Amino acid sequence: MHVPPAVLREMQEVGRDLYRLALVTSHGGNLSVREGSSMWITGTGTMLGHLHERDIARVGPDGSHQGPPPSSDTFLHTTVYALSGATALVHAHPRHAIALSFDTDCFVPGDLEGQLHLKQVPVVEPGGRHVEQIAHLLQSNLVVLLRGHGAYARGQSLWEALHWITALEESAHIEVIRRSIGSR
Repeated sequence: MHVPPAVLREMQEVGRDLYRLALVTSHGGNLSVREGSSMWITGTGTMLGHLHERDIARVGPDGSHQGPPPSSDTFLHTTVYALSGATALVHAHPRHAIALSFDTDCFVPGDLEGQLHLKQVPVVEPGGRHVEQIAHLLQSNLVVLLRGHGAYARGQSLWEALHWITALEESAHIEVIRRSIGSR
């Protein structure tokens, strides 16, 4: 199986950035790019910071795949694509945003950039319906948090989705600092 060079390069570069920015662990997170009714998605347990062509699966509209076993989040990715106009999805584990997700149902950034771009970030409870809830919320939100786990961001490219993940983590980090110095 041959991954298109532009898709492979974008996945490698975005995966490397996620890892270098400590937004994923060595084997955490996942990336996907929609291509028609199919998608390219990172395999289960791959290292986003060190992606190779052999780490990326192609998943067809019927759920069949070529390449490595696709991410355990594959159903979530296909559901997001079915419900939205997104063509790329990034799942990461931004630690400050995750920490804040335990105490709220919707994170509202206090910083200007977060207010301008993200406005609000819904928090979904893990459970039997979280895939459907995240997919529905990503129709009208750029990024959604799964309480205690991580964030999912959509975009027209992986670069755009990465932007929303990094904006979320910056806003969350600022909020954590504000709380630590007594500003709220």
